[in-house]
Formats: sequence, structure tokens, C-alpha cells
Amino acid sequence: MDDLYIRRVLNGDVEAYGYLVNQHQQLAMRTAMSMIKNEKDAQDIVQNSFVQAYTSLSKYRQESKFSTWLCKIIINKSLNFIRSRKPLMLEDHEIADDILVTQNEAIVNLDKEDLSRILKNALLRISAKEALTLQLYYLEEYSIEEIESLTDFTRSNIKVLLHRGRKNLQHILNHTSHVL
Repeated sequence: MDDLYIRRVLNGDVEAYGYLVNQHQQLAMRTAMSMIKNEKDAQDIVQNSFVQAYTSLSKYRQESKFSTWLCKIIINKSLNFIRSRKPLMLEDHEIADDILVTQNEAIVNLDKEDLSRILKNALLRISAKEALTLQLYYLEEYSIEEIESLTDFTRSNIKVLLHRGRKNLQHILNHTSHVL
């Protein structure tokens, strides 16, 4: 379906781009947030990425899905953003201890919305590369080959990031102290 709208945009139907934005907005935000960990900055990156995708649409060769191409733009913009900032001390979005859960049994009893919130908060506490790799592999269900293409990480680096990310995520979830 994306291909139809892409052709329409390339043929001058500017309004058709709205469909692509609506279809991929959530994926775009999840991808940016997994790396940036700040909603305002992530929104800026997503907006700039959609603008770049629009202005570069004629260069899109359709060798991969539009969502993959868009994610590549978002990842590159996010990495540039991270590189441009000096290392900062962790801020308020670091997750207060009272948001976390102490026992694995407590997590099992939470509803889906609470589990989602805890997972998002835990992802904010691990490195951007680990969070991105986990996000793409488990939540977006990209293969290792697709992640390799999107990020330019090597296959072995992806496997290491997945392993470390799972380990760090498990550590965070095992050391939670309060139910939401």
C-alpha cells in the first residue's frame, strides 16, 4: 500500500504523504525514543526525518520497505544527535525508584498497560544502542539482517547488543522496588 502512496506523492499529490506519516508515526517515535530517551528531542528527530524522507522520496529505490528506509533516516539522525551532545548527567527521565517493581511475581500480575510502561521505563535506562537493537528485534520484529542494514552494526555486534541489552533489562527489572 505504501508504494501506491509513494507514487502518488512523486506524481505531485502532496496530500498523499499524510498517509505515510500516519502509517509510520508510531514506529518512528518508538525508534527515536529507544535511542534519544527524551520525548521532545525524539519528536524533533521524527519530524525532521519525515521532512527528509519527503524531500528525498525521489531517491527511494524501493529495494526495502518504506518503513525500513524511514527507520534508517531516523537512526542516522538520532546517532548524529547523540554524537552532537556532550555526555550529560542522567536527568529526571532516569526513572524514579518508586516506579520500579521488586519481584518478578508482581510483574506477572500487572495489566498490559502497566507492563508496557515498566518496559518503556527500563529501556530508558540502558544504552541507546542496546535499546534500539532490542526495540527493532523484539518489538518491531526485524531480523538481524534487517537490523544490520538499518544500523550498519555488524552481525556480531547486534548479537552482543541483544545479549547485553537483555541482561541489563533483566537486571533493571529484577531490582525494581514498587508497583506502579
